[in-house]
Amino acid sequence: MIVNMNQLRSFYTAAKLNSITKAAQALMVTPPAITMHIKRFEENIGVRLITRNGNSIRLTRVGEGVIQRAELIFQEIHEMEGYLEDISSGKSGDLHVGCPEAPLRNLMPLIETFKKTYPGVRIILDEGSNAEMIKSIIDHQNELAVIRYSPNNSKLKTKALWQHDIVLIASPASVHWPGSEISVMQLSQIPLVIRREGSAAREVVLEYLRKFKITPLIVAESASSALLKEFVQQDNGIGFIQRGTVENELKDGTLRLIQIIEGFPVIEDGIAYASRRELSPAAWAFLRLIDTSWPFKS
Repeated sequence: MIVNMNQLRSFYTAAKLNSITKAAQALMVTPPAITMHIKRFEENIGVRLITRNGNSIRLTRVGEGVIQRAELIFQEIHEMEGYLEDISSGKSGDLHVGCPEAPLRNLMPLIETFKKTYPGVRIILDEGSNAEMIKSIIDHQNELAVIRYSPNNSKLKTKALWQHDIVLIASPASVHWPGSEISVMQLSQIPLVIRREGSAAREVVLEYLRKFKITPLIVAESASSALLKEFVQQDNGIGFIQRGTVENELKDGTLRLIQIIEGFPVIEDGIAYASRRELSPAAWAFLRLIDTSWPFKS
């Protein structure tokens, strides 16, 4: 029997992630394609490998045995890809990567891991807004860039990375809102400090407010987390900012968190590139590292 590797990979990925949807994201195909691959794989071998229970997957006894053997196969394939990569690239060259300020804290551990495996590759890191990062890919300034994840982006290929909250902060003794929680409906009358034009966080916040038909009273904008936090600390208004960039200030009490009753807006980041054919060996190696590290925790 000849094994169809695409079918085996779809089954293996879905079983490892316990989700058809997550497997589709990881392999950058549609969920129906994953389902069809698994169905045809089962038909080819004449044995049921999985059962569906809502959104989760349950392996049959035979499926568990197939997964154990598939694990060895894909580990060998991964090692072979790495070996061929080393031959073709010599573990050298430049890799241009772009990333906005806020997601950089999540990207840096990946870069550090990559450098341990490929010490000869020089990573040139570019920082800018979400809009600037998209343009940098289109203009071939960066091979890879972290941008706001959008599966419907027709210009770029994007792989989902991580999600995180955009929280609402205030100075400890703010005159604009002394309380510890607020409703979205009350935000239209309070001065807001947000990210500047071109920022993914700004887009998410404005989309979030539009859902509630809120027109924000924006009094200050900044591309810099440090400046945004300073505006809020000086009580020029209350501010929306990515949670990871304000953790220290929340701990030491120089800023405080205001809970939104309806929940915080959430942003999802992804790694983007223009075309697979245009990627250098170093960029491919970085994407493979992401594949082996996925899913991430923000």
